[in-house]
Parts: sequence; C-alpha cells; structure tokens
Amino acid sequence: MIYKLSNAAEKNDIENEFGIPFKYPNLYTQNPLVNGFHETNLCVVTTDNQREITFAIWGLMPQNFKEDWYIFQNNANTLNVQLNDLEQVDWMRASFHQRRCLIVVTGFYTHMIKNGNTCSYYLCKPDERPFFLAGVYNTLEDGFQCTALITTKMGPFVSSYHDISNLAPIMVPNERANFWLSNNTKIEDLKDFIQNPPEVSLKANLMSNEFFLNNITYNV
Repeated sequence: MIYKLSNAAEKNDIENEFGIPFKYPNLYTQNPLVNGFHETNLCVVTTDNQREITFAIWGLMPQNFKEDWYIFQNNANTLNVQLNDLEQVDWMRASFHQRRCLIVVTGFYTHMIKNGNTCSYYLCKPDERPFFLAGVYNTLEDGFQCTALITTKMGPFVSSYHDISNLAPIMVPNERANFWLSNNTKIEDLKDFIQNPPEVSLKANLMSNEFFLNNITYNV
C-alpha cells in the first residue's frame, strides 16, 4: 500500500506537462511529502472536469457523505483501493464506473525491510517531471471532492524497493489519460488496464532515516 506521495513540481511545470490549467491556481503549493495519514489535498483531473486541475481530499468517502474525513478514516482506510473493492463495494463500484480521476504527483514513497530495519525509497521519473496515477473520486455533501489511489500487483522495478506489501499505484501515461477518464471506455478495458498496467520508467532514491523531519535524500 502507498500512503505517502510527493508533488514537488512548480505550478507552471504541471500545467505545461499536461496542457491544462489549475482551476484554483492560488491554492496550489509544492509538497515533497504528502502524508495520507493527515487530512490533505491532492491535485486531480476528473471525469467531470477534464479541462482543469482541481483538488480532492486524499481518502475516498461515499458520494454525498456528510461527516468529517477523520471520522470515516478512523473506521475505514481508503487512501488506496483495489479492483476487488471497486467491484464488490456498492458505493465504490459507482465511483469506478462514473467518477474516475488522474492524480498528479512527482513521485511516491516505498519501503523495504532489511536486517530488521525499514528502508524507505522515493520513486519518480528519471527526469523528475510530474505524472498521473489512476484514481477514483466522489463529491461530498459540502461540494468538496475526495479521492483514492487505485493499487495493483507490483511490477519488477517497484518490487525491488517495496516489500511491506505487494501493491503499488498505477501510472497512467499522458497518452492514456483520455482512455482512463472517458465515459466511453468499457469497464472491462479499464479492469484489464488495472490488472496489466503499462511499465513506466522510474528511478529510486534512498531516503535517510531523518527524511520525514529534514527531507534529506541520497541517490542510488
């Protein structure tokens, strides 16, 4: 499972990379460490608004949910969802069929156990440009959006840097963005994409033990 992301790109770099503007540009701030265990927003492009980058709270909640994020997340961790959740949980199935999104990141953090200790890595594109992760979203009663990463079985590269679970997020190449967001895409094709995601080139940086306090990194 993946509970920490990075979005360290400048606003203009994100808009240039994907060719779409932020709906609320003044609300965007760079964040090298997005911790899903604290209520936080992610940048998203949604099925309902494919021409602008908006924001969504990380942690999927039911459509039109009324209570606060922390109440729901204390009962159900929905930072990540899997295909079987999207097929078997009624309110998640509706999200998958009707409300898919692309989550903007510059990387994500993975973890391995070595000699009884945890080693953490930062995975990003070799050129460190922003990219999309596959997600689903809902809209809460107050109008705010909420979202979850979709995770699936890891590919060989990610598995070299992540062994605390066998799941990883799904990278969506820019040329497949419309496929993921379009209402015309068949559900069976979306399921196949989740189960057989494209391999995307990544690099890994080993994080120091003090990273979450000091943001120190080492290249490997």
